[in-house]
Amino acid sequence: MRDADLAKTVRDAVATLNEALALAARHNLAVTLRTTAHQTTGGVERVVVDSQIFKQL
Repeated sequence: MRDADLAKTVRDAVATLNEALALAARHNLAVTLRTTAHQTTGGVERVVVDSQIFKQL
């Protein structure tokens, strides 16, 4: 995979996440994202995103 292809994949994923967050907000859901980084056995950093979803009353 070329760098340009990888960059497009990441941009598309971020756009999809933004759409999902906007949809959640319209339905009175609060979303908190927390990122952590882990190093794989191959020495590559892997970022993991955890979410917490709360219903706003």
